[in-house]
Amino acid sequence: MNIIRLVSLFALGVVLALAVQACGGGGPEPINYGHDQCGHCRMTVSDARFGCKLATTKGRAYNFDDVQCMIAFVKAGSVAQEDVAEYYLPDYSHANKLLPSDGLFFLKSESLKSPMRGDVAAFATREELAQVQETHGGEELTWADLWK
Repeated sequence: MNIIRLVSLFALGVVLALAVQACGGGGPEPINYGHDQCGHCRMTVSDARFGCKLATTKGRAYNFDDVQCMIAFVKAGSVAQEDVAEYYLPDYSHANKLLPSDGLFFLKSESLKSPMRGDVAAFATREELAQVQETHGGEELTWADLWK
């Protein structure tokens, strides 16, 4: 009887491990800076403060070197907007940490000098945006503003 219980617990453990792995761990795969190419302009994604990612509803992911490249990619029809599951941008204050676009704060400043000169940085908090804005100036934008 104990062997049956042990085998059942083992099988349950395997099923749970596979389920967690299938969920993707709660976020996008990291961008391989210096190696991955921008899905729009084909430049190498090199700056973790600006590199972003788009995930589709079908599980496909595209990397971009700048938020403006990502938006141009969608506007060009390379992926239909309704097929986008999530847009991920790096928190400028904590590079390499990709966050969903919802709830982020955006700063546009020419002195940020992003790779494709979109010059837009994303922040998890308005306070962090304000700290960078003191140094770089610029204007705060919304996600909708970026699409205009």
